[in-house]
Amino acid sequence: MEAHMKRFVAALVACLALVSISASAEVQKKDVDIKASDGINLKGTHFSPGTSGPGILLLHQCNMDRHAWDGLANDLSGAGFHVLTVDYRGYGDSGEKTTDPDQRRALRPKWPGDVDTMFAYLVAQQGVDKSRLSVGGASCGVTQSSDLAARRPEIKTLIELSGSASDAGKAYVARTAALAVFGAAAEGDTNAAKGISELVGASKNPQSRLRIYPGAEHGVPMFAKNRDLQPMIVSWLKTQLMSRGGN
Repeated sequence: MEAHMKRFVAALVACLALVSISASAEVQKKDVDIKASDGINLKGTHFSPGTSGPGILLLHQCNMDRHAWDGLANDLSGAGFHVLTVDYRGYGDSGEKTTDPDQRRALRPKWPGDVDTMFAYLVAQQGVDKSRLSVGGASCGVTQSSDLAARRPEIKTLIELSGSASDAGKAYVARTAALAVFGAAAEGDTNAAKGISELVGASKNPQSRLRIYPGAEHGVPMFAKNRDLQPMIVSWLKTQLMSRGGN
């Protein structure tokens, strides 16, 4: 009877520990307003794990908005990451919204400053570990995110889907061996696959990874067809930012 009771108590303690871990990783999702340097409102969503952890900014592709990242952001936050997704100005719920392609292109010179502001907002959030930071992008977000990494050397990893980095971004990756890059594209999306391959190929970090999938999906739509991609990104980021001196 005593042995049975001890086993019961041990099992109960284990269950309570699992409940505690699960509760600590419960995703808290909150829409936020971020003021750009010129006063324009940038609308974002902060996915918080409810505890301290790494931070990652995700920049959407130019035929979508920040909600394209909702699935990945939720999974990353459940794994212990603070995730910030933000609509570029001209898109989604951010200021200067327009559907005119020419007007959107005219706004792009303002995006680097906006992206700096987004990143600063993320880093300032309670619980974000400033020593474990990442940025990711899809399509046009590849250029924006890799350029941000070149401006902010505290960024440790890049997640890039279906796009091309600028020459400055590729040069930074090539000379910064500490920066690990995960890149993915579809082989039928020819230019994007070439751009991602060049970016990952420039990396000297042995942890950098490249995935080229069959098909022609561009950016986030690759998740629906290639079910392994989203969990692969989560696992890779956990290895880079949590397993190495992290939580």
